[in-house]
Amino acid sequence: MEKNLILAMVLSAVVLTIYSLFVLNRLLPPPEKAVIKPPVPVEEVKEESLPEERELILNNSQLKIAFTSKGGVIKSWYLKDKKKELLREDIPSLGLTLLLPGGKQLNLDKEIFQPTLEEDKRRVSFVWEDEKEGYRITKTFELSEQGYSGLFTLAVENLPPGSRYQISMPKGIEKSWGDEEQLVLYQGKLLEERKQGTRPEYGKGVSWAGLRQKREFLFILTSLGEPLGQFFGPDRWGFRDDRIKSKWIVYAGPQNYSELMLVNNEIRRLTGKDYHLTKAISLSLWGRLSVGLIKILVFFYSFTHNYGVAIILLTLLIYGVLFPLTFKQFKSMQKMQALQPELAAIQKKFKNDPKRLQVEMMNVYRKHKVNPMSGCLPMLIQLPIIFILYRAILDFNFSENPSFLWIKDLGRYDIPLLLMVGATMFLQQRISQRAQPKGQGQEGFGKMMQFFPLFIIVLLWSLPSAVMLYWFVSTLFSLVQQLLITKKMMPGGVSAKK
Repeated sequence: MEKNLILAMVLSAVVLTIYSLFVLNRLLPPPEKAVIKPPVPVEEVKEESLPEERELILNNSQLKIAFTSKGGVIKSWYLKDKKKELLREDIPSLGLTLLLPGGKQLNLDKEIFQPTLEEDKRRVSFVWEDEKEGYRITKTFELSEQGYSGLFTLAVENLPPGSRYQISMPKGIEKSWGDEEQLVLYQGKLLEERKQGTRPEYGKGVSWAGLRQKREFLFILTSLGEPLGQFFGPDRWGFRDDRIKSKWIVYAGPQNYSELMLVNNEIRRLTGKDYHLTKAISLSLWGRLSVGLIKILVFFYSFTHNYGVAIILLTLLIYGVLFPLTFKQFKSMQKMQALQPELAAIQKKFKNDPKRLQVEMMNVYRKHKVNPMSGCLPMLIQLPIIFILYRAILDFNFSENPSFLWIKDLGRYDIPLLLMVGATMFLQQRISQRAQPKGQGQEGFGKMMQFFPLFIIVLLWSLPSAVMLYWFVSTLFSLVQQLLITKKMMPGGVSAKK
């Protein structure tokens, strides 16, 4: 019985095994094979779903501006001559936010715009479209040929009725923020944060707004029209508007009177209004004096229509005003030259007794009523005025009318004019040496002064020809002054009496 049970169990196991191996496998459907799909190229998906971000560069002689198609914003504003970057890359400039009905806001700073760069690389445009809603935004920026400004044009199309937009700028200049002061020209009056104070928001009546460092740079956004309002936020500032097409002037550069004057003149040409941009400058005492000379230069230009002639007239005016001091200086020098023989004799006689030498020399000065310092005092008074005039011309922008005679651009160096400056100074030096008395040390000093014109040529080599023109006219006028004064004073000069 037990044998039969064991045999039955073994036979059952064998049958089940055979059934599983040969019959069941045939009845069941074959297992599905894993389908290995080829990998989808990541780059192709990006190109199809997300347009590529591009950087576009605008250049002029003073600026290099970098735009990005992501938002159609400015990411860099670099001053070539100052070697300064005025913007932080992480916060875009000329950012745009759509303020739609119902409180909905649409920030376009991360949207990819379609860019177009003009061949001259001074004009770029960006276009963004929402195919679902039909919105179309066009941003255009045109950089000025020279200077630190550009024209920004914004066009918004197919927005719902009641829509507005907000143009925003970063609330800082350069990488380190915190030293800037808010400025607003509201209803024709300049409001400065540290004087009159500024509000977080203004309604209609704002012509321009911006930021100012203490004495260095400015960042100004000017509306060529009347926007809805202006605001200063924690990290952004800008304007709100609803015009379908609006135009704006962007200035980011030094606190330079002539630069802002040219921008203001351009705005006046476009709008017929005076925006008083030059009021944005924070001036020191020397700065005010420099601006005063610039205003006189502009006055001469207003009726000569030539900056070269205006520089000549301004130089002659300055030297005409200083003529009494110059005459006094030459008169003192002539008296001192006439006393040189007597002074030389005293120096020889008391060379071993410094105290007695000093007393005897003062007796000679008292006897002939000559102040040994009187020749230096007029020069000390003239030097600051001459330096201020020099600085005013050096920083002036002549792009409005840059040519004079053979000089094509008064803002650039000119070799023929530089050689004329050197020749005039050499002639002046030779005449001065002939007028001086022969004495101990004069010969060595004269040889050393022969290299002075060469030093001036090296100094002026890379400076604008406007500065060279000022130097040439001033040297020539000083030479004529010297000849006239010497001729007038020779008959009545002081003779040395023993």
